[in-house]
Amino acid sequence: NGRTALANGGYVINNGSSFIMAMEFTPTGVQASALLTYSESSNPASPYYADQTRLFSQKQWRPILFTSEEIAAAPAEQITLTGD
Repeated sequence: NGRTALANGGYVINNGSSFIMAMEFTPTGVQASALLTYSESSNPASPYYADQTRLFSQKQWRPILFTSEEIAAAPAEQITLTGD
């Protein structure tokens, strides 16, 4: 019927944007922001359950860090991925 059904105290999400990103290539480097509109976790006990959903509703974005200096200065946990 095209409507989202209310279930278990919340809405069932059938479609929509889950990851959004804006990126700009500037003379001083890449400037980018992004977020996961449905947050990181589906566990209501997790601190990541609705963190990015709140940011999305407040029209706030998270910065994407590119340089080693930006990443090292970030207060959050760090995970290094390689193509190997």
